[in-house]
Amino acid sequence: MKPGGAAAIALALGALAGCAGRDGAPGVAAGTPVVLISIDTLRSDHLPAYGYRGVETPAIDALRRDGVLFERAYTVTPLTFPAHASLLTGLWPEAHGVRDNVGYPLDEARIAAGEIPYLPHLLRAAGYATGAAVSAYVLQGRGGLRAGCDLYEDDIEYQTGRGLGGLQRAGGETLRPALEWLRGVAGRPFFLFLHL
Repeated sequence: MKPGGAAAIALALGALAGCAGRDGAPGVAAGTPVVLISIDTLRSDHLPAYGYRGVETPAIDALRRDGVLFERAYTVTPLTFPAHASLLTGLWPEAHGVRDNVGYPLDEARIAAGEIPYLPHLLRAAGYATGAAVSAYVLQGRGGLRAGCDLYEDDIEYQTGRGLGGLQRAGGETLRPALEWLRGVAGRPFFLFLHL
């Protein structure tokens, strides 16, 4: 994930962070759905929310109007898998152990033991249905990201002769199983991680 991609994630999280309790402090009602949308490698300087006029993004613009716009948001590393591991654990790569897109899995046993705080695992323990659908091969669940997820949809075909960055699927293909899963958990608190 490039540094601008973190801005898109922060924009999505801003809607949730903008909720305030009675005392004005950030607060969210119990059971509030949590949706994390990561748009990998999206540059903030190519979004109208940040002043760019070369494209229209009505859904992102609507979210910006109802949320909080972070003007400076950065990733801990410009690599998709370690950056998302940090996003979902709140830890630096040296603490969660994912240092590259391959060869360094997120340790599911350490998550289960409570040694690594992992958002899907924590929300599942709090009674949430937890789901994820990803668009990049490097985020496949076998790398440890599936921990705590009722659904982890990562059906991305491996193709020889393509670099890891080319092993991906279109966002619409990723969205379909996520929406089907959402229909199945209607009425329950849920967490959805959608990577596009």
